[in-house]
Amino acid sequence: MDNLYPTLPNEGSFADFRFLPNPPKGLNEKVKTAMNYYPFNVVFIHRDAETTNPTIIEQRHTEIFDELDDELYPKIVCVIPIKMMETWLMIDPEAIKKAAGNRNYKAKIELPLLKNLEKENQPKVTLHELLRVASGLKSRNLKKFNTEKAVHLVAENIEDFSQLRNLVAFKAFETDLIRVVDNYLGN
Repeated sequence: MDNLYPTLPNEGSFADFRFLPNPPKGLNEKVKTAMNYYPFNVVFIHRDAETTNPTIIEQRHTEIFDELDDELYPKIVCVIPIKMMETWLMIDPEAIKKAAGNRNYKAKIELPLLKNLEKENQPKVTLHELLRVASGLKSRNLKKFNTEKAVHLVAENIEDFSQLRNLVAFKAFETDLIRVVDNYLGN
């Protein structure tokens, strides 16, 4: 959002329904509940492709929209990374160092080549290993290292996702985002 619409203010929230007495079931009910508790103009719905085959993007997109009422369509942006979200996080060694809690890590972090990211079979395993290595921790301290928390910190520490524009899945996401935001802005 910041890259495509730098003058458009935006604020994001994660719709967390765990503490509701009757949490919503199903995507349509979740989105409608989010409208009440987290009023939004745009909602991002994430589904991993769980395969390295890019033809899955349209299939996942259809699955998402088939679960929703028609009036929700103009607000929905599908986030469907090839294989899984961790694929998009292996682009910035500095963000990985920060997330691992070791900004001063001196060794080179060997990231997959950008052109091979969507072919990565185990992006979650790869990213977790990169974080463990960058942490510089050993034995007992390494066992205590929370890689799941660190993964979220990687996303927060990446300032520029533009290099992902070379990836099929990211292009589809960005096209969807532009469609929704331009529609909202009346463009």
